[in-house]
Amino acid sequence: MSIRKFIRKVIPYDIRFLLNPLFKHLFHRSFRLRAIYTKAWETLPVNNNLIFYEAYHGRSITGNPYAIFNYVINESAFNNYHHIWAIREDTVIPQKMKNLTNVTFVLFQSAEYVKYLATAKYLINDTSFPTFFHKRKEQVYANTWHGTPLKTLGMDIKNRGLTDHKNIQRNLLFADYLVSPNQYTTEKLLLSHDIESIYGGKVLEAGYPRVDLMFNANKERIRNEVGVSLNKKIILYAPTWRGKVGNEENQSLELLKAVEQLNRLISDDYVVLLKSHYFVSKYFAEKDMEHLCVPNWVDSNELLSIVDILITDYSSIFFEYLPTGKPVIFYADDVNEYKEERGLYIQMHELPGPICQTLEEVIQQIHHIDDVQNTYRSIYDDFVKKFCSHDNGQATKRFVDTVLLQKSMENLYSTSTNKMKILMYGGGFLNNGITSAVVSLLNSMDYEKYDVTLIDHGTNKSRAKLTNMEKVNNNVHHIFRVGTWNSSLKDIYRHTLFLFTGIKKIAPIRMYEREYDRLVGLSNFDIGIDFGGYSPFWASVFAFGNFKKRCIYLHSDMKQEMYKVVNNKYPHKRNLRAIFSLYNQFDKVLSVSELTHKQNCKSLKPYLNQESKMDYVINAIDYKQIFQLKNKNNYQFELGEELIPTSNNQLTRSEDSFPFPHHDNVNFITIGRLSPEKDHRKLIDAFSLVATHNQQVRLYIVGDGVLKEELTQQVHSMSLADKVIFTGFLENPYPLLNQCDCFVLSSNYEGQAIVLLEALILGKPVIATDTPGPRSVIGTDYGLIVENSVFGLANGMQEYLSGKRMSSSQFDYQNYHATAMNMFYEKVCKMD
Repeated sequence: MSIRKFIRKVIPYDIRFLLNPLFKHLFHRSFRLRAIYTKAWETLPVNNNLIFYEAYHGRSITGNPYAIFNYVINESAFNNYHHIWAIREDTVIPQKMKNLTNVTFVLFQSAEYVKYLATAKYLINDTSFPTFFHKRKEQVYANTWHGTPLKTLGMDIKNRGLTDHKNIQRNLLFADYLVSPNQYTTEKLLLSHDIESIYGGKVLEAGYPRVDLMFNANKERIRNEVGVSLNKKIILYAPTWRGKVGNEENQSLELLKAVEQLNRLISDDYVVLLKSHYFVSKYFAEKDMEHLCVPNWVDSNELLSIVDILITDYSSIFFEYLPTGKPVIFYADDVNEYKEERGLYIQMHELPGPICQTLEEVIQQIHHIDDVQNTYRSIYDDFVKKFCSHDNGQATKRFVDTVLLQKSMENLYSTSTNKMKILMYGGGFLNNGITSAVVSLLNSMDYEKYDVTLIDHGTNKSRAKLTNMEKVNNNVHHIFRVGTWNSSLKDIYRHTLFLFTGIKKIAPIRMYEREYDRLVGLSNFDIGIDFGGYSPFWASVFAFGNFKKRCIYLHSDMKQEMYKVVNNKYPHKRNLRAIFSLYNQFDKVLSVSELTHKQNCKSLKPYLNQESKMDYVINAIDYKQIFQLKNKNNYQFELGEELIPTSNNQLTRSEDSFPFPHHDNVNFITIGRLSPEKDHRKLIDAFSLVATHNQQVRLYIVGDGVLKEELTQQVHSMSLADKVIFTGFLENPYPLLNQCDCFVLSSNYEGQAIVLLEALILGKPVIATDTPGPRSVIGTDYGLIVENSVFGLANGMQEYLSGKRMSSSQFDYQNYHATAMNMFYEKVCKMD
């Protein structure tokens, strides 16, 4: 038995709940580091004469940060400034920097590192700071990135994970200045990280400082550093790294063979140098072969100043080499695979140089290099015009004048829109009614007026969540939480006690405010909507976030939810107790139907100072999507007299299959999670009474949940296995719903019951128990409301079988949907 399991078994939950923060403080270095950072962030002043530099997560002193440092260190305006460089233990420090008294080197993610990160006025990074980074208002953060992209970035990467880009996305949102060499790079960087219209900083589109290094380098010094005499021409082979961390050997040996073959087969006038990724350079150093690879500490752009021919594949280095006018050869022996695995923004045949798939082809191109230049001159010139128009050796000066000296506002612009900006937590995108409701809402909004961003945890990557998020309108931005609170031990104890007791006075409000800022950066959202309503984390973030208006949704009778029992436990009690105490922080506390609103007003009155904050907005329903999906019917093959699915793509488990409704039977259907409040046990009991006298009835139960095993046993014990069909969760239940005869809802309480609306849209007769949510939907016109009991449901189903008309009016789903959207715009989006 592991220690963790032993502790869980021996120590009661409440004790573990209280001891957990102390355990983290004692044994988790990352927790202590965040605590140090938080203390410095909250208590130490920002030093206006401090500049903090980080290149490639501290792995080198190169690139744009190095170019900026090189310029600033020689400018008299910065004589009183101190410079901090983040490094790793194996980072090589340039000799000329070692004895500078105004330069300090700090180990990446050390205690010194986090203190300087929290207090330096200027922060310069070419990739991203760690997840705990949270720029203070007094600080100025310039993200310079590290190249014009040929290969895809962020969300554009093929085979990417849903949230792989989340910390870079967050860093970009914090940047006061995004330094870009051209419009193309700006667009690709912002769009691929899904932030173009919500980015609150400024784009400085004035060229890359590091390209200045190529124009202004001391060529003799660079030749000496790489050991090449003046009488030799240099071919630089600079491929993209395509290995895996921890498995650098295979690619490194392939590169070694390529360099050896090139040196052997080309003219003695040339020497071939290899400049590759940090991991490859490190591998060569560890194997005492570092002489075969240009050291990582040699800046790539300074190196380009002495290069006569560049060979690369998908690396952005070629863009920065173009201003030299010298030839580029693209050696890509895996172009098809790479396009499929990663993806490219520009097709290889469009590039300003020949594409070679073998070393023999590369060698042939080198032998005819003058012809190469003549052949590609026109394309080359077009690339220079599009991608290098700012590369004139003055980009660093433009950066310093704009960012550090605030003397120039040229080449600065904003990408943020003037639309009303809404930040929303959608409830986690699990398979439930809340997800159906939020997807319908987001697919119905007016994106000419509103700029909507969904925020969610970046950890849950379940298939269900991915599938549900893909249903959301493409106009919606997605940002993800990465990392965790920046907090002190005291903050975490206060938060823990707040969750434990629900006493708001204990809550660490400052920590919640910091967390909101840490997640959204410089983005300015007008309205914050906690659409989920069940998560104390998101409720606290939205309650104390910097919004003009805050709203939280109540999707059910929340007091009933608080005391709901599942497997002898109260799954929502602790969370809802904390959330109830936060309701006063919101401007609108919104139920999803009128009758549920009245019930919540009554039961939640002790938690709200102003009852006027409570209101209701009925859920939107995407009826167009429902009509489309009902026709995507995968049930086509007969098995005996019954039909089964031809594809199980819609099912939770591939082994699930079930008989499709037969026209000789009367088919009842219910859809919803198999959880206590839905009370499927009551429905099954009622159905058994009906089935006793009607052999041709069937009941389809669509959904999954904690009670599945218990309900299955009930059905078998009542000898109803041939009449009650459990389908499991269906990604698209509408073909099945459309083929059934009558919809039945047995819930003991509901906020509104989206499934009732869906059944009405498809013209199905509906029977529902007499509770506020269903009554708000059905009223007296659209279905049969029955007593909330076994006999009430049985009588309702029997009335349907006897031919009684279930509704007196046809449901006007278009008018309903228009009303729902108007309520949302009026009550949620309108500023009071």
